[in-house]
Amino acid sequence: MSKYKQEILSYLMAHQTEYVSGQTLANHFNISRTAIWKAIEALKTQGFTFESIKNKGYRITDLPHQWDRDLLSYVLKDAIIDQLYVYEEVTSTQTIAHELCLAHDEPLLVLSEIQTSGRGRYKRPWSSQPNTGLWMSLVLHPNISYQQIATFNLFISIAIAEAIKAITHLEPKIKWPNDIYINNKKVCGFLTEINGDSDGVHTVICGIGININHNIDDFDGRLRQTATSLKIESKEEIDRYQFIKTLMDMIAHYYDMFLTQPFSEIKSVYKSYSMIWDRTLRYTEGNKQIHGKAVDLKDDGVLVVLDDNGALHQFISADIEV
Repeated sequence: MSKYKQEILSYLMAHQTEYVSGQTLANHFNISRTAIWKAIEALKTQGFTFESIKNKGYRITDLPHQWDRDLLSYVLKDAIIDQLYVYEEVTSTQTIAHELCLAHDEPLLVLSEIQTSGRGRYKRPWSSQPNTGLWMSLVLHPNISYQQIATFNLFISIAIAEAIKAITHLEPKIKWPNDIYINNKKVCGFLTEINGDSDGVHTVICGIGININHNIDDFDGRLRQTATSLKIESKEEIDRYQFIKTLMDMIAHYYDMFLTQPFSEIKSVYKSYSMIWDRTLRYTEGNKQIHGKAVDLKDDGVLVVLDDNGALHQFISADIEV
């Protein structure tokens, strides 16, 4: 039945503006009307709402507000992933992705409605509430050199910024290398972890957290000063399914560019999204900490910073305080 349920949902989504009769569905899938009815009832328990009119048929009128695997499979049917894992609650999608990639060689995506121990860069905790954001980990297998991976975050951060811009028409900014801000407040963070051997990088696990439909009250007192959401900034509820479809399309585009083109080809695009130019900021990388201004971004992704004493410093992945 689960197979038919997914196929029936895909058919109804493709004909969402019209009524489809139970007999039409039964004929199309070569199953009984009773099997169609059971599939529709199962979809109702998942949060789908249907309008049913005698002699006309079924029409989907509302979609689940929570992440639903059947709907995500339809929405992401053309994505760059081969496997999709959807959870109601996990400790961290990044942890689950690390476990799954040991048994799978194909690209996969892990999503969860809730993370109890979500984490960002430098193992910082990430608040992951239900029905509000996008908490995901994407596993890819680029088979590249360790030198090439240095610009991966830069390509993906452009993909995220452009997805946000396409959906909200806002003007997101990137805090090098990969945090996304809107109006000087953080809306997205992601971290990239790799597995490799002497031949190079064979697996990339990219964890992404985006605040989508949070209200200001969803952030605690401290975060209200530094964090925001797409809903707060756009003043509109965001369709999370539309957003993840757009995001995955953008990631596919920029991941292909990452594999086929040098960063120098899109460096100007990245710099146009960057929020760090002409600002004196604090840069921390390991035990090294300076105050200075970013003056250049090299073709290999290395950031060049001029400190207060006139000395130049190069950073690969510094923590920047804005």
